[in-house]
Amino acid sequence: MLPDLKNKRFTILGLQGSGKSELSRQILKTEPAHLVYDVHHEYVGMNRYLVEHKQVANPGKSSDPAIAELNRVVSQIVLNTGKIRLFLADEMNRYCPSKYPLPASILRLNDDSRHEKIAFGVIARRAVQLNTDLLELAHYIFIFRLPGKNDRQYLEGMAEGLGDAVRELTDFSFMIVSPDRSYTVHPPLEITEPFMTRS
Repeated sequence: MLPDLKNKRFTILGLQGSGKSELSRQILKTEPAHLVYDVHHEYVGMNRYLVEHKQVANPGKSSDPAIAELNRVVSQIVLNTGKIRLFLADEMNRYCPSKYPLPASILRLNDDSRHEKIAFGVIARRAVQLNTDLLELAHYIFIFRLPGKNDRQYLEGMAEGLGDAVRELTDFSFMIVSPDRSYTVHPPLEITEPFMTRS
């Protein structure tokens, strides 16, 4: 059911409790050489980096401790080791908000992930909160129900009818937007194992 994300960029959007984490886990399980940037320390059982600096005070500033930590992890672990084939970063609306430049490491991944042979994904709550390059340059976008007017308008600009379709999704169902910006609705994921508690 999931598209082949090898060497692709993708974005996962949805409000809290919509199903983003379960979808993310299923994507991570497709590639053993993965790393998730685990802001809330919830991806137990996955290869993860437990984030120390969770709050971004100065988006767009490499001197901000949270941005510096993200840049260090991407540069030293994801890109320089050559061992990571899929990198997924959670809560990127904090680190890569709209109207701010992307952190250097995320800019490099977004531009060069295919050449680095890395699938690169970001997770955010809402389309309008995220840097547009992470949406508009994504090969695939996974979207859970977003009822807000601003998100609807933004998504309508990406593909005719998308904003209305996303607004009408039922709980836990989601949309997959393909590279040509066609989209399909998918039923809620079947949870194959119990939700893992945080540690």
